[in-house]
Amino acid sequence: MRSEFLDQPIDMTPARMETSDPNCASNTTLDDANGGADFYVANRGNNTIVRMRQDGTVVAVRKVRFYGSSLGDGRLNGIAASPDGTKLWVTVAGRVPALGSLIGAVLEMPAFAQ
Repeated sequence: MRSEFLDQPIDMTPARMETSDPNCASNTTLDDANGGADFYVANRGNNTIVRMRQDGTVVAVRKVRFYGSSLGDGRLNGIAASPDGTKLWVTVAGRVPALGSLIGAVLEMPAFAQ
């Protein structure tokens, strides 16, 4: 897939994961029971998260910030979604100014549709 909204994509996660059959599903299995399930892509280049459809259509884009501040030198490194699809977690590699001398972080944020 190609999109002007993808800038060094580093990781992806389903917007809604398959949870109905624990024998063949995992936290990375896309729930496609109704067709056309979306997924999130974490962009390392510009610290954005893109929600896309399987055909490559961009649904929404969000810039990741930490309490309203830029991630500074920190860069998105991974993404995961909660089983119920209401939360996203992203890992950040590098120094985030709002965290002082700490390096790296895991941030929780609400999932988004549009």
